[in-house]
Amino acid sequence: MRKSLLACFFIAALLLTSQASLYASYGLNVIENDSIGVIYFNLGKAYSVLREQVKNFDKTADANTKNQVEEMLKTMQADSPFGKDLTVAKISEALEKWHNDAVFIPTGGVWISVAKDLQPKAVIEAQIKVDKLAELVKSFPNAQGIDFTPKNNVISLRLPGIALPIEISSERIVVGSVSAIPQQLGADWQPYYKRVSSPDQHLAVELDVQTMIEKVLDLGQQRSAATSEKVCASNMRIMLAATEMYNMDNEKMLREVDMKALVADQYLKEAMVCPDGGAYSARGDLSAEGEISCSIHNTVADLKKFDGPAKPQPKIDVASQLPDPRLQHIVRARIFADTAGLLLAVAVNDEPTRQQFKEMLQQNLKMAEQQLSQNKGDARVETVKKMFAALSHVDKAPWLGVSIKQTENEQILVGTAVVGVLAAIAIPNFQKARLQARKSACFANQRVLLGATEMYNMDNAVMLSELNIETLVQKNYIKSAPVCPENGVYSNSGDLAKDGNVKCSVHGSID
Repeated sequence: MRKSLLACFFIAALLLTSQASLYASYGLNVIENDSIGVIYFNLGKAYSVLREQVKNFDKTADANTKNQVEEMLKTMQADSPFGKDLTVAKISEALEKWHNDAVFIPTGGVWISVAKDLQPKAVIEAQIKVDKLAELVKSFPNAQGIDFTPKNNVISLRLPGIALPIEISSERIVVGSVSAIPQQLGADWQPYYKRVSSPDQHLAVELDVQTMIEKVLDLGQQRSAATSEKVCASNMRIMLAATEMYNMDNEKMLREVDMKALVADQYLKEAMVCPDGGAYSARGDLSAEGEISCSIHNTVADLKKFDGPAKPQPKIDVASQLPDPRLQHIVRARIFADTAGLLLAVAVNDEPTRQQFKEMLQQNLKMAEQQLSQNKGDARVETVKKMFAALSHVDKAPWLGVSIKQTENEQILVGTAVVGVLAAIAIPNFQKARLQARKSACFANQRVLLGATEMYNMDNAVMLSELNIETLVQKNYIKSAPVCPENGVYSNSGDLAKDGNVKCSVHGSID
């Protein structure tokens, strides 16, 4: 009997463990010990909440909320992709159409991390119709030449200029090399991991500020070092030009590199120095056809990179590179939004500096409240005022910041999602606008070709009856051959010496 019970417990434990791993988000795998920044946003929850609120807006919103939303919608630009008379009903209609098409429906989080090598990783959890998404993406600008063909219902590709793999499946989009197994995290990232593992988390941003600053400054230093051979080549060109000028001005010409003479006679402001410590000398006679060479980088015509042992880079003085030296004491930053509220905080590793930041924060918040009190009637200002009323200070070393507790926390979530969801709704409008722009550009090309042909026919006895772009370019009636934005072929419709017209194989003719 005991053995049977133990077996049951063991089987149950296995089932629960497998279920837990099943429900664990794949996006958590972007968090690694060498991450210096991670962003999580529960787009699936935001999408569901927004869709529900928009659908039931007239039933659930009070008069004040309706007025605020109407005022916000009136601020939309008249030439926006949504049109000038945008209403909640129109947004709801477009949102439902997008949902029913089901090309891309957010189901979970958007996860983005950046590692110490500054390489990003991203996971977007969504229900995706891979074949339809492929058709949609093919219509985007600069998508020509990229293979979006799904294989086993998965699109695998690399975009030009982006050295990151992209994989699109029916469940998610993965950008970069994301491990299939979550990493065992150290103390720095454990609190963040615990936060984003909760279904109650809406938004979570954590930055290793100190490491990020150091990495960015270090990258700038590396880029500077990587151009040392170019600096050396520039030195050699300047020295050669200075030597040539010296030889034109002086009867006794320089046959070798003579930096002292060039500086003494003011042909050079100062002696040229190779950034990698190379020595400059003449290769051949500089009064004839000689050239200057460097013992490390060779000559300008055959420039070589420094392949010796790497020179130790001087330690970066972080404080001197910042607008305020006190910023070097901010080691970490957090933004958390969940069902309980919103937290914005920074960790400061120097207590006197933390106290200074605390005073500055209190003063700025007080000033902001005073300014808000003078702006009455603006719907957006009223929303911010509500947030200020629910605000409290975070003052627990090393952390410093503010938290906002409110009963309707999903408003934070929805507010963050609005831009993204509306952008998704706008895609068909942008597509239409893009196609119209390409057609307009093609028609402009046709007008140029027709005008150039008419000018040619007025100037020449033998007129062009058919379109001849090569002749128009050779005779300087057009600077270069116009190209259709969608690779259409231009030809003539009728006799161009009479009443003919120019047409495109894709867009047709203007008339």
